[in-house]
Amino acid sequence: MTVVHPTQDVMDILTIGEGFGVVHAAAQDDRLDGRIVTVDGRRLVNFGSCGYTGLEMHPALKDAVAEAVQRYGTQFSTTRAFLSSPQYADAEAALSTLFGRPAAISASTSMGNLAALPILVGSGDVLLLDSQVHRSVRMAARLTDAPARAIPHSNLEVLERRVRELSAEYDKVWFLADGLYSMFGDFSPVRELGELAERYEKLWLYFDDAHSISWTGRNGRGHVLEQLSPAALEKTVVIGSLNKSFGVAGGVMTFPTDALRHRVFSLGWPMIFSGPVPPPMLAGILASARLHLSDELAERQSRLVERIRLFNREAAGRGLPLLHRSETPIRYVSAAHNAETASILGRRLQEAGYFVNAASYPAVPSKRSGLRITITVHQTEADIIGLVEAIAKWVPAG
Repeated sequence: MTVVHPTQDVMDILTIGEGFGVVHAAAQDDRLDGRIVTVDGRRLVNFGSCGYTGLEMHPALKDAVAEAVQRYGTQFSTTRAFLSSPQYADAEAALSTLFGRPAAISASTSMGNLAALPILVGSGDVLLLDSQVHRSVRMAARLTDAPARAIPHSNLEVLERRVRELSAEYDKVWFLADGLYSMFGDFSPVRELGELAERYEKLWLYFDDAHSISWTGRNGRGHVLEQLSPAALEKTVVIGSLNKSFGVAGGVMTFPTDALRHRVFSLGWPMIFSGPVPPPMLAGILASARLHLSDELAERQSRLVERIRLFNREAAGRGLPLLHRSETPIRYVSAAHNAETASILGRRLQEAGYFVNAASYPAVPSKRSGLRITITVHQTEADIIGLVEAIAKWVPAG
């Protein structure tokens, strides 16, 4: 019997996407503006960026990065276990102010998850994972000594039952979830989860909130930190992204206490053995944090929400099969049953002048293949209306 390696199916799917030019595509521009990318010689409106607030093009961030290159060079190549580059202290202090709790910078959100979870979770604990929690959280969970069990997506009834059952046996029951789910664009029921954490002494919450940082919440602190009560926050760890709407690079880990922050900073293996965020990006983080603490961010958040609402209205008017109609910048059109169909749709949209993410397994279940569309402040109202019209030509009304 021939045994097929489990990654072969994924390679076959990627090969299909590559053939249609929707997977492993490369931008050919010599200058970017946030709105247009050139792929295969076509100038396309970019509906595949996670830079929701458009800060990656902000003059204050670009100036800070350029100045830092001259002052500090391109890299400070020393692990933080021995020595941190000069801007780390100011950048982490600014992030702690922004998020209202102790914060530490990681090389990426995934590295933050790999640093935090194995240190936070004890051998006497148990993990409950939302079935759609981010892959990096699931990988980090495997590095702990705790048993792990899946919970149906956002199912509070099943979660509460499992917490009640497991509390008698384990020291802590950790629930792992996303604040905003990265593919389908639905929010986690954060407020209700916080109420559970207040009700059950042993329940702790761990969120990867990479996709809601910056574009929502006071000063861009994201969905989770905005929704939870002070009591629930005392038992909650939130990991975020600086790579997406924040406009720069890296991840941010936020903790209820300085002691937990120091423990993860000191013992998390990516904090010891992997490289630091380069000085130019640290300068960008500090510049972005200062902008988040100003009045300008609220205006960008408002503009983004207006565009999201426009997309939702147009999609509803055309009968597009949106998986969720939430007001988030991630919009998912469930429009295919396999990778090939999703890739064909993605290619047709490129031919119409739009770049979107043609999503299939392993990012989503194969039968949920479709179009992942991201809204940013760079796009115009005409761009959004035009995209919806183009999708409606190829996707049956839901």
